[in-house]
Amino acid sequence: MLNNFFKKVSFRIQRSVHQIQLRDGLCFVLRVFLPKLELSKGNVSLVICKTEEEMASDLFKEGFTGLGVALSESQLNAILSKLEQINCYDLNNKDKTVVDLSNPGKEVQLAHYDREDLLEIPEIVAIANDSRVLNAVSEYLGVKPTISNVNCWWSFGDRESAKEAQFYHRDLDDYKFLKMFFYLTDVNADSGPHIYVKGSHKVNELLELRRFSDEEVESKFDKITTLIEPKGSCFIEDTYGIHKGQLPLKGKRLLLQ
Repeated sequence: MLNNFFKKVSFRIQRSVHQIQLRDGLCFVLRVFLPKLELSKGNVSLVICKTEEEMASDLFKEGFTGLGVALSESQLNAILSKLEQINCYDLNNKDKTVVDLSNPGKEVQLAHYDREDLLEIPEIVAIANDSRVLNAVSEYLGVKPTISNVNCWWSFGDRESAKEAQFYHRDLDDYKFLKMFFYLTDVNADSGPHIYVKGSHKVNELLELRRFSDEEVESKFDKITTLIEPKGSCFIEDTYGIHKGQLPLKGKRLLLQ
């Protein structure tokens, strides 16, 4: 119980630190107490169009690296097939209602799968542990990485307005972290593309813990990247950088994180 208390306090303190140089300084200190870099070898689960060095360089410079279509057709089909066998839920409903994907209802904006169910899918576990990705991530973080979470959710189109992470924001999951995303459906301009502001992970603008309007972001930044990509595509981000998942205009989008 005491350990959980200190974890909660530490998390709250971390979320109060917004200035980028201060966060980097705290990371420098914390690295002393964390496991050191170890090269990972042998697990090649993804089709990656970049070297480890290129991925790490992109992340340092832009906070973002795109890996192209990284899932094979067989991997993608296996993941989709297994997702069809488990429930997804409307987490905005206090009763955690199961969502009928064929008819989710206009009141449902997002439908999430349970992490425990996702971790039972071996293809997801394998791609999360690709050696080349782990090495690039280790280089960026400066320590041996850990996987803190796995998420997968549907975003539904033709809704009245954007909600939550469909507005621009910064994530404050930890002092330094990355997220790897996979499109599991084709994503065009109408189906809710992910949008990332390259370089914003190291700029002290719009640091508050809140949602930002398009106008606020566009007035401060110009390297705004909209990710229109086919299913199977992968990208890795420092999501302390400003980003959002666009509200789909029509159809639905499935994203694995």
